Amino acid sequence: MKPRSRTTTLLTSTILCLVLGLTACGDEADPAPPATAGTSAAGEPTDSCGGAADRVKDHLDSAKVGSVVVNGQCTSVVITTTLGDDAGADAVQLCESAAQVAYTGDVNAVTVLAASTRELAIGIAGAKCMASA
Repeated sequence: MKPRSRTTTLLTSTILCLVLGLTACGDEADPAPPATAGTSAAGEPTDSCGGAADRVKDHLDSAKVGSVVVNGQCTSVVITTTLGDDAGADAVQLCESAAQVAYTGDVNAVTVLAASTRELAIGIAGAKCMASA
């Protein structure tokens, strides 16, 4: 195994563990916000995390995006897409674009999922997004 490949694999595993650990902090009784954005009264955000999901979805404005939800205690943005399992490059682009507006408040991670729910890309605050192995 090449050193760069090994480092990338180790970094991917570490980031995945971090995200899973952060999203596991949420209360099981707390359902995820609805996948579709509704209208809000008096300009209030439609999600309970300061409008993070709405802000990311509006910023992405892509037909490839199915839903955007915030998991955990408002720590992780999860973007569900219509992308195939082999669309890692497109997923990284979506992740990088989402990162431009996602990292506010407690949000510190972005995950992009394929239509099959396979993780395609992941990013954390202060680092570039990368394709999942």
